[in-house]
Amino acid sequence: MDDKVQKVEIVKEIIVRQAPSEVPAYATVFGIFALITAIVSFLIPIIGPLFITPFAVICGIIALFGGSRGMGIATTIIVTINLIISPSFWLSFYTGTAQAGTNSNSIWGMVLIICTVLLYVALIISRKTKAR
Repeated sequence: MDDKVQKVEIVKEIIVRQAPSEVPAYATVFGIFALITAIVSFLIPIIGPLFITPFAVICGIIALFGGSRGMGIATTIIVTINLIISPSFWLSFYTGTAQAGTNSNSIWGMVLIICTVLLYVALIISRKTKAR
């Protein structure tokens, strides 16, 4: 009888070790907030990409490092598509390069590109840390 109990305890320990770890609550909250802000910035074409997208990127990075990969990946895709098709994002580059004294618009566009690249870097880093 004692031998059976010992075997059951060993099996339970093996199952617990193989169980996937749960995603922390903060990662889920930041992932949901990242998705909401990414969708809102997609739906508001004039100010969304320039002013709301950075919040989505920051929350997406926190969600990715917290373990909420699905929401982080969805945020990355929405932000990328939003920046590609956004007229205000591309207009900020045009006004920054075509008109004298408006370099701040072009710089803001570059900041958004850098933020999006950082989102992809966070995606790659979180994938490597997950594999370990």
